[in-house]
Amino acid sequence: MSALAPTLTGLQRDLRAGALSCDEALSAQRQRLTRLAPRWPCVVQTLSILGPGFGPDNSPDGGPLSSPSSHPLSHPLSGIGLAHKDIFETSGRRPGVGHDCGQAAPGVQNAAAIASLERAGASHLASLTMAEYACGATSHNPRFAPLPNPLHARAVVGGSSSGSAVAVACEMVYGALGTDTAGSVRIPAATCGLLGLKTTHGLVSSQGVFALAPSLDGVGLLTRSAADAQQMLAALVPPAQRRPVLAQPRLKAWLPEAGLHRQVASALQALARDFGFDERLPLLPEHRELTALSEIVLHSEVATTHRTGLLDGTLAAGVESVALPGLVIEPRWYQAALRDRSARVRSFVQAHLQEHDILLLPALPQPLPDVSVVTPGSPDFDVRQLLALHAFMGFVNYLGLPSVVIPIARDERGLPISVQLIARPFEEQTLLALADRIERQYFGADGFTRHFFKPEG
Repeated sequence: MSALAPTLTGLQRDLRAGALSCDEALSAQRQRLTRLAPRWPCVVQTLSILGPGFGPDNSPDGGPLSSPSSHPLSHPLSGIGLAHKDIFETSGRRPGVGHDCGQAAPGVQNAAAIASLERAGASHLASLTMAEYACGATSHNPRFAPLPNPLHARAVVGGSSSGSAVAVACEMVYGALGTDTAGSVRIPAATCGLLGLKTTHGLVSSQGVFALAPSLDGVGLLTRSAADAQQMLAALVPPAQRRPVLAQPRLKAWLPEAGLHRQVASALQALARDFGFDERLPLLPEHRELTALSEIVLHSEVATTHRTGLLDGTLAAGVESVALPGLVIEPRWYQAALRDRSARVRSFVQAHLQEHDILLLPALPQPLPDVSVVTPGSPDFDVRQLLALHAFMGFVNYLGLPSVVIPIARDERGLPISVQLIARPFEEQTLLALADRIERQYFGADGFTRHFFKPEG
């Protein structure tokens, strides 16, 4: 059997052409996961679900795996192996949520998002590591093995969907679900040379997902190409809820006049020039206030989620640092932030996404820092660089808008510089269509990651 294609859509083409069967493809993907897991320790638990019609022991009747021809190409994602952040409930199992390795729980069903992917034929191969309780802009989690970045030994892996990013970046799986509360899909994508999609708040069901800050939480995904993300999103969102792609979206760029590293500024300016962003803002006046409102909501709701652990002193330091401020935030501030939210969304859309369809802005303001620089307690720790990881993220969660992060250039170490694109609610397809155009012009047909990570063999 030939080597597996580098992208999900590439494997789909091979399956349709009969180059291999679904069972052969899944067997190869399982073998690859098993081979890569020791080097990239992002797997919490391997699972044995093989998509529609298959039981818990890899076969319809729970017996030995049947012949390769027994798993037909009958669904859009048949033969595709995925793995997901360990924040989703799965059949008979509660997630560990970065605190432990999860536990058996008879009667628990798949989270709605995972069930949607399985109905489309996808196979759930593993649950993946994450920052504890989804609190953290990096992969740092002392309860699990350190998680190296596949692109560079010293570079940080973003959080909290860190295991999802590493599993996709090292080509262990074709795609992964994560969650995004203040950048927890988009930051890992930016650090690992991936596409990270934060969906419109509420578009993808959060049923069966551990809640951190429900007003900000959202299910997102990480892939190696825009076309792969389109395939996964199609399985997650029913056709009736999808907006048509805008053929000629009007483009606007926010290029901050201060605070961007010269390499990042240069890459963003080049993209704006190459793709015809016809209006360029040096300032986004709402950014500071919207970020403050997002932090009020975040701290207040995390304090509610983890109130017991806060009061009895059992929370880990990283979780406590996010939850503790919520105990002293005035309830009226939190209530006002939620009450005024709809009006602020309307105002933002009218100001920036009425005459234009997509707004470009930075993903990270700096080249990827080393992990030592953003890890508290390290001799090299710089709190400013840690805070910079989510400087352009949280306000998007407060607004509930869809956002995609993709790489667009290399920094001086050859690591990805990424851009963030946001749009009006439910315009994910238009975002992904532009991401696909950028990918094809800058990177070609093999997806983003192959330009930063060279797979083994």
